[in-house]
Parts: sequence; C-alpha cells; structure tokens
Amino acid sequence: MRRRGLWLTVTALACAFSLQACREPDGNETFLRQDAARDGVYVYTLPLTDTTAAYDFWFYSRTRRHTVEDLQLNVQWLAPSGDAFSETVYMRSVGPRGSRELYRSAVVPAQAGDWQLSVRPVGAEGELLGWGVVYKKRDGTR
Repeated sequence: MRRRGLWLTVTALACAFSLQACREPDGNETFLRQDAARDGVYVYTLPLTDTTAAYDFWFYSRTRRHTVEDLQLNVQWLAPSGDAFSETVYMRSVGPRGSRELYRSAVVPAQAGDWQLSVRPVGAEGELLGWGVVYKKRDGTR
C-alpha cells in the first residue's frame, strides 16, 4: 500500500513538471548580428499567444567604436492576420559598451500568435555590431 502512494506522488510530480515545461515562455531575448540583417532590416518572430497579458519590449545594441546619438529606428509590426503597423522611434544612445532601452511597455496583443517585428536602424549601419530585442510578459493580467 505504501509503495502505491509513493508511486502516485512521483507520477503526480512528473506530470506537474511536464505541464510546467510545456507552457509558453514568459519572454525571450534575441540578438542578430549585422550580417543576419536583410538589407539592413532585423526581423524577429515573437510568439505572443496570450492576449490577456501585457508585454514589455526593449531594444539593445552595441557599436564598433563610436557612440551613436538619437538613432532613428523604423519599426514595423506584422500581426498573425497580416495587418501591419509602422512607426519611427529613436534610441537615445548606442555605444561600444552596449546600450539597452525600453521600447514599449504594457503592450497587449490584439491577436494571439506569431508576430513579426522588423527594425531598421537608420544612419549607423556600418557602426552597429547587430540588433537585439528583449520581450517579457508582465506579472498578472490586464
């Protein structure tokens, strides 16, 4: 009788760990080197499957030698349905030691699925080593 109780406990724990491993990640960080950009555009696929959650997004980069101030970024979002949204934003400063800056906070996806984020830095193409995106799901729901 006692062995059966131990077996059930072990089985229940294994199932709990399996379910935890299968859940959606709370975020991700992706850095693309300059040679991975398509004609100067860095393209990321972001699995934003929880439309009840809010997400924060950061950009980060590093330059070869010189600091670049007020770096213009042409950003485009492509929804799973194919709808697109474009905007121009500016990163205050990117330097040789690396820089990270909040891009958007508390974004709630209108559609669940894989979103495509494209970023084109303008004016520092030869100086950038690459471009990175960090996204993280916030605690709680909206």
